[in-house]
Amino acid sequence: MASSGKAVPSPCAAARGPGAVNGGRGIAALLLDETPLTRESLSAGLSLRDPSLKLRTAASLGEAKAMLAAGTPPAVVLCNVVSLTPPNGNVLATLRDVAGAFGGTPLVVLSDGEEEDLPLEASRLGVRGCLPTNVGLAVAQEALRLVASGGTFFPSPFLHRLLQRREATEDDPPAPSGAAALTARQRGVLQRLREGKSNRVIAQELGISENTAKVHVRGILRALGASNRAEAVRKAWQSAEPAAQESVSRDLNRNRD
Repeated sequence: MASSGKAVPSPCAAARGPGAVNGGRGIAALLLDETPLTRESLSAGLSLRDPSLKLRTAASLGEAKAMLAAGTPPAVVLCNVVSLTPPNGNVLATLRDVAGAFGGTPLVVLSDGEEEDLPLEASRLGVRGCLPTNVGLAVAQEALRLVASGGTFFPSPFLHRLLQRREATEDDPPAPSGAAALTARQRGVLQRLREGKSNRVIAQELGISENTAKVHVRGILRALGASNRAEAVRKAWQSAEPAAQESVSRDLNRNRD
């Protein structure tokens, strides 16, 4: 989570950290990106802009792990998580794998904005920064220096959505035992499905787009092996106490009326 204080000079970011951002001291960094064009372009651009940023590159998570094992860990790792995610794969699952691979090495992830839950999940996993792809090299350079010196960097729109989501979920009841395989965001959506809320209302309450709400609903159906929303709710609460099951039945019957 980004803390308050002196911000990186960009209207799109909120960040704070000890030490100078523009100190010019040499910093060892690692760029992990499976896409050659973005990997080479970003590496060349950052190196030209800041020669004191000693940037190595890796084209796969395995290669990055080997580089870390072979020498001194870098001060910061910048990772394009989307590039590591296979077709039809789960970006958040890839993010969890990446976050676990680098241990205590500060990690910054690239975000193109399409995966709206990526910054939230990143903050939960202890990732130190989330760099939007719509910023320039100057912001990217200073974000890496900030994180390398102990700070954090997250885009301010994410901080706004995080506050919305906290307000929306603070009164949510405990998740049912049948929903253990779901993510925290999916459990919040599931609770609202139980209340008979539409995708539009769910999106408004959670501070996400309606399309993202639909994606979460599809993910819930797949995870629970359900063919529709009502069946997903039944399966999630099917191992609950009889009184809770009766409450679910009343909710579903009321929502049909």
